[in-house]
Amino acid sequence: KMVFRHLFMLFALAYVVNARMDECRLVSGRPQRCLPPFVNAAFGRTVIADNTCGTPAEEYCLQTGVTGVTKSCHICDSSDPARRHDTRYLTDFNNEDVSTWWQSNTMLHDVQYPTSVNLTLNLTKAFDITYVRLKFHTSRPESFTIYKKKCDDCEWQALQYYSGSCFTTYGLDNKGIVTVDNEQKALCTDDFSDISPLTGGNVAFSTLESRPSAYNFDRSPVLQDWVKAVAIRISLNRINTFGDEVFRDPKVLKSYYYAVSDLSIGGRCACNGHAAECYLNEEDILTCRCQHNTAGRDCDRCADMFNDRPWSRATRDEASECKACDCNGLSNKCYFDPDLYRQTGHGGHCTECRDNTAGAHCELCLPHHYRDPSTNRCVACRCNEIGSTSQQCNVDGQCSCKPGVGGAACDRCMNGFYGLSEAGCSVCRCSVAGTLESSVCDSDTGACRCKANVEGNNCDRCKPGSMNLQESNPYGCTSCFCYGHSSVCQVSPGYTTKYIVSEFTRDDDDWQGQDSLGQPSPVTSTTDGAVAMTSLYRRDTYFVAPEKYLGEQRFSYNQKLEFDGAFGVGSVSPSSEDIVLEGAGMRVSARINAQVGTSTLSGNPLPTPNKALYSFRLHELAEFQPRLSALDFQKLLNQLSSIRIRSTYGNGMAGNLDNVRMKSAERGGNGAPADWVEVCDAIGYEGQFTERCAPGYTRDPSNGGEFDGCVPCNCNGHSAICDPVSGVCNCDHNTVGKYCELCADGFYFNGDESRRGTPQECQPCPCPDGSACAMMDDGDVVCTSCPPGHGVCECNHIGSRHMNQCNSRTGQCDCLPNVEGRSCSRCRSGFWNLQSGNGCDACGCHSIGSSTGECDQDSGQCACLPGVGGQRCDQCLPNYYALSRQGCTACNCNPDGSTSLQCGEDGRCICKEGVLGVKCDQCQENYYDIANGCIECSACYGLVQDA
Repeated sequence: KMVFRHLFMLFALAYVVNARMDECRLVSGRPQRCLPPFVNAAFGRTVIADNTCGTPAEEYCLQTGVTGVTKSCHICDSSDPARRHDTRYLTDFNNEDVSTWWQSNTMLHDVQYPTSVNLTLNLTKAFDITYVRLKFHTSRPESFTIYKKKCDDCEWQALQYYSGSCFTTYGLDNKGIVTVDNEQKALCTDDFSDISPLTGGNVAFSTLESRPSAYNFDRSPVLQDWVKAVAIRISLNRINTFGDEVFRDPKVLKSYYYAVSDLSIGGRCACNGHAAECYLNEEDILTCRCQHNTAGRDCDRCADMFNDRPWSRATRDEASECKACDCNGLSNKCYFDPDLYRQTGHGGHCTECRDNTAGAHCELCLPHHYRDPSTNRCVACRCNEIGSTSQQCNVDGQCSCKPGVGGAACDRCMNGFYGLSEAGCSVCRCSVAGTLESSVCDSDTGACRCKANVEGNNCDRCKPGSMNLQESNPYGCTSCFCYGHSSVCQVSPGYTTKYIVSEFTRDDDDWQGQDSLGQPSPVTSTTDGAVAMTSLYRRDTYFVAPEKYLGEQRFSYNQKLEFDGAFGVGSVSPSSEDIVLEGAGMRVSARINAQVGTSTLSGNPLPTPNKALYSFRLHELAEFQPRLSALDFQKLLNQLSSIRIRSTYGNGMAGNLDNVRMKSAERGGNGAPADWVEVCDAIGYEGQFTERCAPGYTRDPSNGGEFDGCVPCNCNGHSAICDPVSGVCNCDHNTVGKYCELCADGFYFNGDESRRGTPQECQPCPCPDGSACAMMDDGDVVCTSCPPGHGVCECNHIGSRHMNQCNSRTGQCDCLPNVEGRSCSRCRSGFWNLQSGNGCDACGCHSIGSSTGECDQDSGQCACLPGVGGQRCDQCLPNYYALSRQGCTACNCNPDGSTSLQCGEDGRCICKEGVLGVKCDQCQENYYDIANGCIECSACYGLVQDA
């Protein structure tokens, strides 16, 4: 009755917790606790026993409980399906009509305390166990224990002890008490430990019976852990006996053994209230089919992306559904963050945020990124490491730039700054006067954009050949004129501004008219003080400037020619021939509306009937064509021969000209200073504009003009001064000629090149009364204009002791040793080398090898006998031998048979192998063909010779 009372309570509890728990959501969609069906978790599962009868087959007897009655005995044989009793019969379907059971060996095989028999059932996953029921085929054990494992790696934990001797066997009190403080305590009871009934006895263990918190199970983590098991073990410790086993009667011992006909484990697949079923997954592993956004085999954690609240077991009152993390669609991973949950009530902390995002909800941009408002995506700031103070930009993507640095990424210098570096960018230091835009420079180098005639990184100096850096000058500096001779000039003081003006208040001021063919065209004065012209015969007409505008007008260089014009406009457009300047053989022209659209020039309007101001800067860069060099444009102005201004732009049209003014300069005067007139400086020139050659210089070519260069005077070192135009020298040092290239009368050049260009180049003639002389080809100086009664000594200057002294009667000169002749101009016989200046040297010819003993007076080479060589004829020539009074004898070595054409002193040549003879001109025996150096005969000839 007690067993059935226990089972009734267990099924009642199972029914209560199972009511409407097969659905995880209500019809309204609200989540609720759900549980898998209550099942016999042991059914059909494999039990592992560490002792089973039948291997080998053995006899066992049935216990009758009556003394003296013959016991019925049977065979347990694991190989016979009809007589085997293995563990499959523990969890099979229990048919009361066909009883099956598991059975151990008998006590005859020492199956008795302290030897235990264990029955182990692996549930393969966690179950919430409600009860464990055993039905015994024999009498119930005197002592056994029910264990559980709550995880695969956990230790076995006792759930219940059954023993008729609790304290003796297990050290526990019989029927102890469980308190709230120790609800996982395993108790021991002597219930179900009697030997009767001898068969069919039941034992049912309830996991929650006697547990104080059993009816508050949802709020008791201790009991929730207590009922969880992944495996159950029944440890059979002692068999119940009548005590007759002590006699060791085999029949008696064979009647004592363990036998269990059914093992049932009531419970649910443990899913923590988040699944209504368990299933075998793809790997054939029993797993909860999790709901409520949970995951894991036991639904023991929140599913990925559902960690916004802490995981919790579902209860009757609260489903504890896991909530989705808010990652703004930018992550597929999150975890529960308890600190974040305490702070905000939301614990989902996203990880691995995509698209450069960060933050618990991927709501922030990563460091060094910002949110692009147009796409709402985070993009890299890309702040330049050098130009920015930080790699983080603001919400607009603008990086924080260092001083002078600009750009969204701080990767370039701002206008007016240059040289991006760790310190930022430096301020441009462009000269206002020398730059086109003073606040702009090259962002890398700091180089400013200079005006045409300005240079320097800061555009703060004039280019060579220009001067006077001025802000008002559209080209920065004015080109030096200097007649093209110098690139060094500076402003000349003392010049003032003047204007050449035609206001036509009285008359036409000598302005003329001319058509496009050069024919005169009438000019008339108008009532309003202007001059006018009308086009005739479809020809263009021009106003031609009078003389005062022409001539030397280079002081108008880079200044303006201005006038008021009113032009009748017909069908003819402006052309490049509207303004024409001529001079120095050159011609330039421009359109009436030229000089438009530059930052330095004001620009002129198109022709209009209404009076308008026209202004033309007289400069090579001011749109005059063809483009001249600065020097050529100034040359043109320096010899200005014509200024023509087009007057009409259509047949029958009229044009008016008024208020003509051309800016220039003059020395003195009362005008404003004219700072565009230069004073030049150049080596070899003088004058304000280097218009003259300096002393010591002359024109090249001779008699050239102001534009021709000056070169140093060419006076061969005999004068520093020459005529600055013709180049004729003022000669010194007894020289004459245009370039001092000749000696004056009574002087001569003695041929010593080291004296060229020196005061000693021309020497006095050694002639009476300083008369003229000349040097002969042999070096003798001969007086050419002797006074009456005087002759001339003709002494060789090399062979005589005194060139100008001779015997006053015979004219014989005083010769050096071994020199002879009246003028001492040759060596004595047997001597040579007059050119030494020390007399002549002996020839030294060899007495045997020379033929005469004489030698060449210039080279000293003696006359040799045949076959003799050497300057003194003292050795045989190559391929000769035996010096004698007949000369040397030729070796005459055969070239085919000898190794060299040179023989020894005995005349014998050196022969090749196989060759013999004084001249190596015959082959040895058994050799042949002297032409090829004598070739050895075949071997047979050698055998014959040996024989």
